[in-house]
Amino acid sequence: MTKKNWKIYYPLLLGIYPAIGLAAANISQMNLVDGLRSLLVAFVFSLGVYALFSSRIHDEYRAALLGAWFMVFFFSYGHVYSAVWGRSLFGFDLGRHRFIFPFWLVIFGGGGWLLYKKAKHLKSLSEYMNIFSIILLIIPVVQIGMFELQRYRLSSGGRNLSSEQWNTSTIPTGQLPDVYYIILDGYSRDDMLLKNYDLNINNFINQLEEIGFYVPRCSQSNYGLTGLSLASSLNMNTVDQILPQAILQHNNWVSFSGPIKHSLVRQIFESMGYKTVSFQNGIWWSEWTDANFFITNVNGPVDALTNFRQVNDFEALFMRTTLLSAVEGASTTKLLSPIIKLVKTPEERRAEQVLMALSAMEKVPEIPGSKFVFLHLVSPHEPYVFNPDGEFVLTQAADPGYPNQIQYLNKRIVSLVKTIIGKSSTPPIIILQADHGRDTEVRMANFEAYFFPKVGQTVLYPTETPINTFRLIFNTYFGQNLPLLPDISYYSAYDDYYNFVKVSYPCNPDR
Repeated sequence: MTKKNWKIYYPLLLGIYPAIGLAAANISQMNLVDGLRSLLVAFVFSLGVYALFSSRIHDEYRAALLGAWFMVFFFSYGHVYSAVWGRSLFGFDLGRHRFIFPFWLVIFGGGGWLLYKKAKHLKSLSEYMNIFSIILLIIPVVQIGMFELQRYRLSSGGRNLSSEQWNTSTIPTGQLPDVYYIILDGYSRDDMLLKNYDLNINNFINQLEEIGFYVPRCSQSNYGLTGLSLASSLNMNTVDQILPQAILQHNNWVSFSGPIKHSLVRQIFESMGYKTVSFQNGIWWSEWTDANFFITNVNGPVDALTNFRQVNDFEALFMRTTLLSAVEGASTTKLLSPIIKLVKTPEERRAEQVLMALSAMEKVPEIPGSKFVFLHLVSPHEPYVFNPDGEFVLTQAADPGYPNQIQYLNKRIVSLVKTIIGKSSTPPIIILQADHGRDTEVRMANFEAYFFPKVGQTVLYPTETPINTFRLIFNTYFGQNLPLLPDISYYSAYDDYYNFVKVSYPCNPDR
C-alpha cells in the first residue's frame, strides 16, 4: 500500500468489527482479555488481506472495496452456517458445509466481480464507508466500556451484618474449624437422577453417610441460576434483599458478582481471622481472585496471550463465526488432524481446571491457620468431558454425558473428603452443594451433603435449602442466634431471570 492508502481505513475497521461485536454480545460471560488475541489476529489478518488486494489492484479505492467485501465474506460465513444449520429443503439437509460453502463462494465471486466492474463514485463511497465503519465500531466499544465500568464497580458489594444480629462475644477461642464450601454445578438430587437418567447414586450417598455426612433427601436450591443461587447462599438471604435495586431496574444478573466475590459470609469469616482459599474455574464472576490463596493453572495474562496451544471459549466461538468453521467441520481429515491435535480445546481446558482443583484441594488442609475454602467446581455441568473412569471423552448428549460425569465426580469427591478430614487437626465443616439441578422441569431439586462434626444429625433437616446453610453453621459452631429463613425455591428462566415462580417437588425423605 502507498501512504495515500491510509486515508482509506474502513477495510481494517470492518475486519476487526466482528471480534469486537462478538465480545460486546458476550462480555458478561467472559474476561475482556479473552478476546484480545482474537482482536489482534483479526487486525493482522485484515491488514494482510488489504495489503494483498492493494498490491494486485492499482486502483486504491477499488482495492479497498474488494478487500472489505472479502472481510464480509470471511467473517460472516459462520453466522450463515448457524442460521441454516438443521434446516432442510425438499429433503436436502442445508446445514452442511458441502452445500453452504460453494453457495457462499459463488455469492462472493459474483459480488466481487460486480464491485470490480460496476462500482462507481468510489472516492465518495470510501469516505462514507470510513464514517460508517467508525460508527459501527463505536456501538460495541461503548457497550464493552459500560460493562467494564460496571464490572469494576462490582469488585466489591457484600452486605454488612448488623451488630444486633452478630454477637462477637460468643465466638469460641482457639483453633476454629476449617470450612469447605464446594459447589457441584448442576448436580441434581438423587431421585431426579434415577428418574431422568436411570442413575442410582445410593452407593455414593451411603459412602458419605459412613464418613459422617448428612444428606438431606428433599433438598432444593433457592434459585435456578448459578449467579442468583451463589449470591443468596453466600449472603444468607433472598436476592431481593441483597440487591433490591438490581431487580427493580432489571439489571443484568451479573450484578450479583460483587455479592458473590465479597459476600457477607466471606466478610464474617475474614473478620474472625480466617484465610480465604479459592480456585480458578473460568467463570469470572464467581472467582475470588483476591483470596489469600487463589489457585490457578494459568501463569498470568502474558501466558494467556502467548500460549497459542490453548484456545479459550471466546476464541472457539469467534472461529465458529468465520470461514474457519468450515475447517473445523473438516478437522477429522488426515491432513488437518495432526494440526488440530496441537491445540487444546476449551473442553480440554475445562477438564484440566476440574482436575487441577480436585488435586489442589487435597493439599489445602496443609495451609496453616483457619481457612474458609470456596470451590465452584463447574462439573457435572456441561461440557461433559469425563467418562466414568475419568478419561477425557467429550460427549455432546446429556445422556450419557451427564451421568458419566457424575459417576467419575462421585469417586473423586469421596476420596477428597476423606483426605480433607484425615489431614485436618480440627474436624472441618464440609458443604457439598449443587447450585441447582440440571433438567428444567426439576431444576430446583439439587444435591446437598453436609459434614457437621458431632452435631450434623441434630441441626440439619431433609428440606434444608442453601439460604440457611451458613445460618446453621454460625449458630452451631460460632455461638450465634441467626433466625432461619423459609426454605422456598424460586424458579426463573435465563431469558427472564427476575420473574420468579415458587416451586416444590414431591419427595420422600425416608427413601
